[in-house]
Amino acid sequence: MLDDAFPVPTRALIRQGGRACFYRLVNTSPLLIQVQSGTKIVMADDKALRLEAGAFGLLPDYRPLTMENIPKAPQKYQTLALPVPRQLFEDAYSRMESIAVPSRPVPASTSGLPEEAAALFDYCCQPGNLARLPRAIAKARLMELITWFALCGAVLGQCQSPRLEDRLRRMIESDTAFDWTLGQAARAFNMSEATLRRKLAAENTGFSEILSDTRMNCALGLIQTTTLPMAQVALEVGYDSPSQFAARFKERFGVNPRHVRGGSERFERIGTEVEQTGADMLPR
Repeated sequence: MLDDAFPVPTRALIRQGGRACFYRLVNTSPLLIQVQSGTKIVMADDKALRLEAGAFGLLPDYRPLTMENIPKAPQKYQTLALPVPRQLFEDAYSRMESIAVPSRPVPASTSGLPEEAAALFDYCCQPGNLARLPRAIAKARLMELITWFALCGAVLGQCQSPRLEDRLRRMIESDTAFDWTLGQAARAFNMSEATLRRKLAAENTGFSEILSDTRMNCALGLIQTTTLPMAQVALEVGYDSPSQFAARFKERFGVNPRHVRGGSERFERIGTEVEQTGADMLPR
């Protein structure tokens, strides 16, 4: 049900002026999306999903994805994204006997989404619409939308066993500007620093890596969905120095943060990591 644990979703309008390919982006909530202008290419397991303007899709939670956003001049790339709590997908699917839920969460597109369903997506994305409804009705509208997507081929895969990394990302996302430390994270998870370090190592990661990556993922979201000055974006994700933030952003994504908005910088791939995934072979 939609309660304090499941607040009413708020849509995000993602805009991008420069073409860029972003490696290993992680959503902490499933996203229902519509590409409104330009092209989006999403890659997982060496399989590419291409979404042109007007197409609807579903992006899974806690699944590292490679995403390439391609503006089509003279317009910027633009996508409407609606984060929906995973529990609502599971509730909707439990009422649909004909739906086969994939064993793993993968990006998916819809096929022939009816006008009624597209109008419902637009309604749910309009600011304030869901918030004005009684919670039970808001939940019913979202579950209807999930059902339409499923009937048209976009089904969210089964939830994987939660990783400690995922729990840590959620904690950091709650306040990306906070000066998080390993000790604070360990206390939040009721374990010693050594135990937290060991458990993260078992997942082939570490606290500092997750902290930095979560901040950069959030920074990218702020750049794409707001008009905040870059100095303010830096502060929002814990960087007092805009130049240090810009350097870290470019190190992580391969492009200057201003390129994401304006597209004035020459398009750059993000290096060997993308080449290893095959993203440079994405279909055109």
